[in-house]
Amino acid sequence: MATSEMVEVTQATGLPVASTWFCCPSAGKQSPVLLYVYGGTFAINPGPSHEKIAAVLAQEIKGSVLLPSYSLAPEHPFPLGIEDVVATYRALIAEGFASDKIVMMGDTAGAAIAFGALLSLRDQGDALPAGAVALFPWVDLTMSGGSYVDLIRHDGHVSDLELLATFLSDYLQGADPRDPLASPALADLRGLPPLHIHANVNDILSDDSRLLAERARQAGVAAQLYFWDDVPATLQRDTPFTQQMGTLFSTIGKFVRAHVGRGAKQLPRNRDVLQEEYLEIVANNIQPHMQTRIDEMFAWAKDHGPDWVWTFIEKRIEHGALATQEHIEREWLGSLFSDSVQPTMLLTASRYVVHANKAAHVFLENGSCFRRSGGRLVATSIEVERILRRVLQHPFLAPSKGDASQPASFGRIEMSDGETLFLHCRRLAAYGQKAVAPPVIVLKLMEENADGVAIDADCLVAWYNLSPREAALAVAFSCGTSLADYAAQESVSMATVRTQFAHIKSKLNAPDQAAVVRKILNAAALNH
Repeated sequence: MATSEMVEVTQATGLPVASTWFCCPSAGKQSPVLLYVYGGTFAINPGPSHEKIAAVLAQEIKGSVLLPSYSLAPEHPFPLGIEDVVATYRALIAEGFASDKIVMMGDTAGAAIAFGALLSLRDQGDALPAGAVALFPWVDLTMSGGSYVDLIRHDGHVSDLELLATFLSDYLQGADPRDPLASPALADLRGLPPLHIHANVNDILSDDSRLLAERARQAGVAAQLYFWDDVPATLQRDTPFTQQMGTLFSTIGKFVRAHVGRGAKQLPRNRDVLQEEYLEIVANNIQPHMQTRIDEMFAWAKDHGPDWVWTFIEKRIEHGALATQEHIEREWLGSLFSDSVQPTMLLTASRYVVHANKAAHVFLENGSCFRRSGGRLVATSIEVERILRRVLQHPFLAPSKGDASQPASFGRIEMSDGETLFLHCRRLAAYGQKAVAPPVIVLKLMEENADGVAIDADCLVAWYNLSPREAALAVAFSCGTSLADYAAQESVSMATVRTQFAHIKSKLNAPDQAAVVRKILNAAALNH
């Protein structure tokens, strides 16, 4: 088995996140590259064991291993680590590494991030790597497999399941664990490159490996599944590698060397079509007395396929189901945000919709300007795409600050129904001077004639000491009613209306009519 002394270890440059290269002395851009996403339960930095694994695999693949330090929870929750891996892969391509020379690999929680990145790349049309390796993967974040109960371990203080649940809460922070990017084993895996999966038969994650392999094969993706004993209970600790681990690394090396350079994988045919074709072949080539037995086999396969996992999703494991004051406050704030009448979304750099309130869901379902595809915000026309790209780009280029004074960007879209849509985009600010804000932006959508965004006259009375009559005039004038029309509507003289308006200007400290409107609309925005 190779040792770390046989590779060159250097810090990578020009990549979006801090990364380390482990390279054979003879490795170049035509040699195999393994993009290794280590597992740290979404919140822990890579340990010495990960560096040892990277060094060993560099020798086994006769090439290079890149170990990126992706964003960690709780400061950078789902899906920001996935975004980092996607950006790192694209940076490798930009530097001249061919996609068919790269293999993606993730161990334990790193497998969820690595395979989430693969799905993200597939959905965005990127050329995929030549293959993917899952080492003892944690890819079902619903934790619904039977092994989570059968193989649970307890050290007298806390179980391994409780530890996973605690870290998982910090990573998801309210996101649905059934999201395909969060739990790749529950996703549609069609179009992925060949998979190489390794399971630890003594670990609670072992059913994740089985489920990933089953889902891949049903999606027409080649998947090899290996079961191992006498392997470390965790890859985070620095423990000597056993002979079994040496064999495992050698198996990974052979897989990588066998698949690099094969070119892009074509999308498989539709699963239903393949099944129909197979049934037709069966019908034409079996003895009549076997037809009933074949039908029974297909019925059994349908009833006992990987969909069994859904029966467990509603029966979430009770271990580690903790509710802290922080969780309660987060859910409360989330419900307020969710009920806002203004469509609002939280987006990552690749436009993954981290959260959308109810109004935004309705807007996206309408599909007049935007819709959601593969979890991402997409424009419905070239012109809308141009405006959206400009609006989103500015906040992500701006540095993150520890205050609320983040620069905003704005856009205006003329919709097909003749209405106007205004975009307001701002990067999410940190909560304090020493805090680090995740690279997420808040996008608000405002229709020019939207219902439900009313000016509250009671606020004007309370905030600016307007009388109820003055507040009513201020609201009407800000909504476009002239002073003369208001006088006619209310059957009062113009002299009375002018006197009331003069009082409004004085109390608002507004020099002219335009300033009055700005003040009133600002009050409406504050109250909205």
